[in-house]
Amino acid sequence: MSNWGVAIIPILFILVISWVIQRGVKRAVKNIGWNRRLNKWVIGAYVAILLLSVVVYEVLLVEGEETITTKEFKKLETENDVFEQAFLSKEVSKLNSAFLVEEWTKELEGEEVNIISPGSVHPTVKVYVEWTDSKEKLVEGKVYRTNLVIYGMNLKEKIPVPKMEWEGDQLVIKNSAEQEFTFYKFSDKLAGLSFNDHILESEFGQLRGETYVHLKVPKHINVVDELGFQLN
Repeated sequence: MSNWGVAIIPILFILVISWVIQRGVKRAVKNIGWNRRLNKWVIGAYVAILLLSVVVYEVLLVEGEETITTKEFKKLETENDVFEQAFLSKEVSKLNSAFLVEEWTKELEGEEVNIISPGSVHPTVKVYVEWTDSKEKLVEGKVYRTNLVIYGMNLKEKIPVPKMEWEGDQLVIKNSAEQEFTFYKFSDKLAGLSFNDHILESEFGQLRGETYVHLKVPKHINVVDELGFQLN
């Protein structure tokens, strides 16, 4: 069904109910001679329509995305900044575990790791290599992704993290395919009188969720990183 079809169904539904109620009022007028009784019918009709509108509105928002408040946005932004600073400073103990999305251990065949990303020209993730004294050929990895907000909506769970796959001794970083999202915008005209503190259109911020990779690599293993994923 087209976007216009989805949007117009609730309106048609309310119009049909209103028409039914109006027919009932007209029949009541024919059978009742008082204006007082008519007023009760009219008031009742309006109340029924208002209640029905509330129900339809709530149903439409069941699967919807709500815009976050300015306070929530600032909190998420601060969390991103704190994580970024800890990662750049290589303070592993300060990395927020809530951002951890994947971890693994890889046993190498040789003594060299190649970090590649087919089709990429610029690094799409940030990699920190922590050198260890291990004599084995094990590489440990943890993948993190910070908060992601677009047009005031928290879309961290909807946009996938770049995939990390091993092909032999190559760590292959595959970017997520382009995706298209469609959202319906509902405006509350009384929002200015409320205390919800939702972000206004002029304040819509873009909070870019970065992907970070923390690798633990034995010192005798060579890391080849031609695209520059690794932090200096």
